[in-house]
Amino acid sequence: MEPDYHALNEQYSYPITLGIEGLLALDKDGYMLSYNEQVKLLLPIDKIGNKKFQEALIFYAVEDQRIIPTEELSFYNTLQTGEKQIDHNYGIMTEEGHLKWLSFSSKIVPERSDMHMIIAIGDVTRLITENKDLLEKKKHLQLLVASLDDLVFEVTKEGVFTNYWTSNSDLLFYKPDEFLNKNLKDLFPLPISKRALELIDKALTLNKVCKMEFISNFDTHKGKWYKMKVMPIHLTKDRVAIVVSDISEKVESLEKIRFNQHKFNQAFHFSGLGISLTNLQGNCIEANKTLSKILGFSQEELSTINFLDYTHPDDLEFDYKQRQRLARGEIDSFTLEKRYQHKLGHYIWCSVTISAVHNQFNELSFFIVQLQDISDAKKNREILERQKHELELVKIELETKVKQLEDFNQIVAHNLRGPVSNIHMLLSELKDESNIDVKNEYLDLLKTSNDSLTDTLEELSEILELRENTNILKDNCNFSLIYTKIYSQFIGEIQSKNAQLTADFQVENIHYPTKYLESIFNNLLSNALKFTDPNIAPQIHIRTYIEDNTPIFSIEDNGIGIDLPKYKSQLFMFRKVFHRGFDSKGIGLFITRYQVEALGGKIDIKSAPGKGTTFLVRFLKTTT
Repeated sequence: MEPDYHALNEQYSYPITLGIEGLLALDKDGYMLSYNEQVKLLLPIDKIGNKKFQEALIFYAVEDQRIIPTEELSFYNTLQTGEKQIDHNYGIMTEEGHLKWLSFSSKIVPERSDMHMIIAIGDVTRLITENKDLLEKKKHLQLLVASLDDLVFEVTKEGVFTNYWTSNSDLLFYKPDEFLNKNLKDLFPLPISKRALELIDKALTLNKVCKMEFISNFDTHKGKWYKMKVMPIHLTKDRVAIVVSDISEKVESLEKIRFNQHKFNQAFHFSGLGISLTNLQGNCIEANKTLSKILGFSQEELSTINFLDYTHPDDLEFDYKQRQRLARGEIDSFTLEKRYQHKLGHYIWCSVTISAVHNQFNELSFFIVQLQDISDAKKNREILERQKHELELVKIELETKVKQLEDFNQIVAHNLRGPVSNIHMLLSELKDESNIDVKNEYLDLLKTSNDSLTDTLEELSEILELRENTNILKDNCNFSLIYTKIYSQFIGEIQSKNAQLTADFQVENIHYPTKYLESIFNNLLSNALKFTDPNIAPQIHIRTYIEDNTPIFSIEDNGIGIDLPKYKSQLFMFRKVFHRGFDSKGIGLFITRYQVEALGGKIDIKSAPGKGTTFLVRFLKTTT
């Protein structure tokens, strides 16, 4: 049936809120009977065809764009109940994939037999879109206001509050009904209201933002500081926006900063320590009077120098490395003793503590350098150290002499008394003996005792010579040269035993009597070559190294070793022999110990039967 457009437009004009763009007539089941020309522009007629209108298209809700079930559609409700529906907005999808928003109003037409219901349709896409934009802006405004800690007021040029915005009503000085449409001069103390009205007038006159700060005297906000910003509202000449911000924390922080700055200035300028602020390159930014006094430069001169240029060359490397660690944040501060060049040219010792100062972005801003002149303390300390060292040497010398005297007394008691007693006894027997054969036998025994006494006296003479030579001149001895010399003396025995010798001299030189060092080398190497295991090729390792700042000389072998728990207490004693069948008098280690201890050193041994022996000679620290 051809639709009667004129009849639809004229007879069924529909007073919907947004104006009618299309009219659609349906029968009681919802099938389309007729429509006007505007409907063709609004709806996809070809998709509707012979379908029920409420089922032919998919309709979307404005709020969340969900698909609306048929039973929720307004015009379907009219079909079912006969109830008139006005201005219900639904969306339909266009061919381009966009939503077109339409307004639907529907009512029953009881006076017509050829149609049951009429629907008025209007295009409200632009209005819906604009409304959505407004809602979005409103939402953003609400979020913005909710994120503000400030109070925002709309105020007339006379000072009357007309509106307000805040995320927290507790921030307000009054309840809204107590201040809206009231003048601020009736709400605030005169000093505050007078200044505020002046700022409103100034802001409107000059079209600029004006500010003031005030302290609250309201009971609920007493003692708090606020900043008031008065801003002209665009396109108006009689209203301003007043933004009130709580700046109590800021004021308190500034007060703390001022107080701390005052304390720092007092500590900086009146400190007994020399203090300077330096940049990362070591240039002086500011210095106090104490530092001027320590280094001899005026404060003006200090402001032009770089402290690294006046640091002793030997102290630069460590100072620089520590500053780099400080700059990287690895340490908070460091202290060192270093030398600064005085204005007069000499160097002074200072105890220096350097710490870093960072800005609010945790970036290094400058260093605080604190100096204390310790030149006198350093000299006194050096004197005390020297005296302590001298006393230590005297103590070692006295202890060594006491030990030597004890050894000497023991030698006299045990090694001289026997031969002397034998000689006295033999002489007594010889005087009364008449038998020639017996006399000859006594004479042989007398010669044996005399030889033993002579050997002992010669060895004692050598020991006494060692005691007398404690002040023997020291040389700069080279271990490699002495090793080569001693090696050549034992070359025959080394080759005959097929011994393998290795040397590692990490300490190359030592300040020591050459004669003593050669003797120590000789006795210890002789000992290593003598007490070898006949079933194992001898291996001897000689080396020098530093341990606990002490130079050490060691000779290690793989010989037969010694039972230390049993013999160590007697090991370095006079004429003590622990291995039978070897050509040993037991005098070499005794002399070596004398030579080492005479100059403040120590000798020790590590050994076990069948596991070789290591002799360790620890020299005085001052010998290298």
